[in-house]
Amino acid sequence: MVKQSINLAFVGSGNWARKYHFPALAHLRTTLPSDFDIELHLHGIYSLEPVIAGTVAEQYGFGQVYPNFHALIDDEDIDAVAVAVAPTALTNVIEHLIVRQVPLFSEKPPGISAAEAHRLANLVTVPNVLAFNRRFAPLNNRFREIVRAMDQIYFVDAHFLRYARLEKGFFVETAIHWINYLEYVFGEIQQVSVEMVHNPDHPSASNRIASLTFLNGLPGRLTVFPCSGSQVERVAVHSSAKSVYLDGPLWESAGQIVIDTGASQETTVAERQEALPEIIRLGIVGEYKEFLTRACGGQPTRSTFQNGVNTMRVAEAIEQGRSL
Repeated sequence: MVKQSINLAFVGSGNWARKYHFPALAHLRTTLPSDFDIELHLHGIYSLEPVIAGTVAEQYGFGQVYPNFHALIDDEDIDAVAVAVAPTALTNVIEHLIVRQVPLFSEKPPGISAAEAHRLANLVTVPNVLAFNRRFAPLNNRFREIVRAMDQIYFVDAHFLRYARLEKGFFVETAIHWINYLEYVFGEIQQVSVEMVHNPDHPSASNRIASLTFLNGLPGRLTVFPCSGSQVERVAVHSSAKSVYLDGPLWESAGQIVIDTGASQETTVAERQEALPEIIRLGIVGEYKEFLTRACGGQPTRSTFQNGVNTMRVAEAIEQGRSL
């Protein structure tokens, strides 16, 4: 069987790209999973930091460092483009790239506002993956399978907790991950009401508890505390017969799923989860594999600019403390 050959160009060389994106691409080039029938060529890279881009190109085998952004856009040998830039720069980058009409991978969030997310969703008509990596983490997908097999779920209780995170834009740039994952598991969030929670040690901290209603009428709650004693991404699902709890994988933590059925409790970590490299546990390899095998093959993907619009709408409303 002849493998599909893909020439990938990359825009960006920041810390996140160096920590996760480039190692994930290297993993797919060298490890060659049995279900990855792609001959991947790292064709070229462009960055506002050409020295760093040169180091990345040498380390990971990019064929060239483009002297400017237009050189990348004009390269007719490109089959697909991946973008990892600051949210404030994303819309401008996509506006220029889209003329190429090749499959597009982009780091989240989709811009800096719901209005930008909507604009990008209309602009990007090519097959695409928006890198909400929680949708691609193996343990998170196992949890989704368990939940979808449950009968008569009546409540969802989720927590997204961090320690000493006071930066502006925390909800639309960071907490948005868990909002997007909840929509992946339970469907679009249609209604939101927000309670502000005062933090006496950090009065400026945007602590929020949001009551949610999903598309099918399922009620839920999302607690987002940027300044707490914990760092966790957790969701609990309840029916009359069963409660299931997910602590999602986060950095070095493998995460776990706990299933309670009355007097019985089962704790499970997905098979070999703890032994998996971080870039696989967290879904980074998975999102690139889906991009290269599905988006580059013209097939639908599970995370796109289009289904990211509502996520951004909800994240923005929670950040601003207003109802939907």
